[in-house]
Amino acid sequence: MKQLSKTRSVIYHLYPGLLITLAFIVLAPLSIRYGYPPQFGMLLCIILVAIPVLTIHLIRAKKQENLSKIASLNGFTNRLPAVKLILYTFGLVIAAFVIWGITQPADLYVSKHFFTSLPAWFTVQGFGGYSSEKIKITLILNLMLNGIIAPYAEEIYFRGYLLARMNAWGKYAFVANAILFSLYHFWQPYVYLTLILSLLPMIYMVNKTRDMRLGILTHSMMNIIGALLSFAMTR
Repeated sequence: MKQLSKTRSVIYHLYPGLLITLAFIVLAPLSIRYGYPPQFGMLLCIILVAIPVLTIHLIRAKKQENLSKIASLNGFTNRLPAVKLILYTFGLVIAAFVIWGITQPADLYVSKHFFTSLPAWFTVQGFGGYSSEKIKITLILNLMLNGIIAPYAEEIYFRGYLLARMNAWGKYAFVANAILFSLYHFWQPYVYLTLILSLLPMIYMVNKTRDMRLGILTHSMMNIIGALLSFAMTR
């Protein structure tokens, strides 16, 4: 397994997020123009930018390491017993939402005091003012793309590929990975605190257990529950 320098680790974590954010800046207003909430623009970014960029990078990495398939890039191939996998997943999801609840006031403060110059669609992610039909379409796509496809792709790239190659960061590699993965979400700078604190337990456990399935399941459940809660809170 070819290890990455700290500089490459930082670049590989952040450049996909920059591309996604640039696309979001274009696609979110376009989505609003056609009657869809800004989240629909982010879903388009997942399809048109995030998945292609991460996949292309992994294909190139596979060739550089002389591997036959992308799956061989995964450095976390250990398999926890099914019961442990399920229990750890539920525990991490609960921990993430407890942290989310605690840090919400801080996120709101940051949003209101440091990002007031951003357009409303960049920081307000509610569904108010949109038709029920467009909201349902957005929710269904969100559950499929942000709930299943994106977490799978991101865990392969950020954990199975990048974290496994961050030995240069020593025992704090999982901390660096959590911070850099959070910063990768340039389109959500107002929730950086929540992202870092809620992701740390998951990334620590994935690194400790060496089982990438734990990251995929936890990440997917967090996004699905988050999408459903966001929808319910706007009803």
